[in-house]
Amino acid sequence: MRKLLILGVFGLWLSHSQSEDTPDVPDFRPAKVEPTTQGAEAPAPTTGKVPDGMKEDYPVEKDENISLNKIYTYLNDPAVNKAPPDNPMMVYEPKYWNHGAILAKDRAERKGNIFVINWQNDGEPADFTVRLDYRQAMSRERVMTKTQDYKNFDGYEKTVLKVTGDDYLRGGVVHSWRISVVRDGKIVAEKKSFIW
Repeated sequence: MRKLLILGVFGLWLSHSQSEDTPDVPDFRPAKVEPTTQGAEAPAPTTGKVPDGMKEDYPVEKDENISLNKIYTYLNDPAVNKAPPDNPMMVYEPKYWNHGAILAKDRAERKGNIFVINWQNDGEPADFTVRLDYRQAMSRERVMTKTQDYKNFDGYEKTVLKVTGDDYLRGGVVHSWRISVVRDGKIVAEKKSFIW
């Protein structure tokens, strides 16, 4: 019993001494300071940024009747993109794209990036342009373009656009791209690479 009494008195004394040692913290709120801009204004938000290296870009007006179903890209350069020997489909791919290239000059002209674009128009027939905008490893931010026109088109189409030959030798591997379907000067469907 004496031990409990001693512990109780000691606990009261300890709590009382700790409350005296802690100073009271004032209720302090810092003054409200406005950010210093020195007259600078935030840039106005832009709805569509023109890609670097392009002078102008088409406005985007999506149409649900036009769809880009699948985009397949292939790098046809055996020095960079070697097929694993145990995969017969990947071994066949370069043979497919190089079929008929007998001379070294012919094979060099087929070396580069190949884009196979599957798209369709479920609406009324119209004039379309399938457009590939791309940047290459050695051309930095300059944007190049390849196009394919279709007159009075409806239905399903597979478009093949190639960055091969001299374009590939001068610019290198395509590292970013945007594929768009254009009708009447407006982009009605588009897909981009991750870093576009």
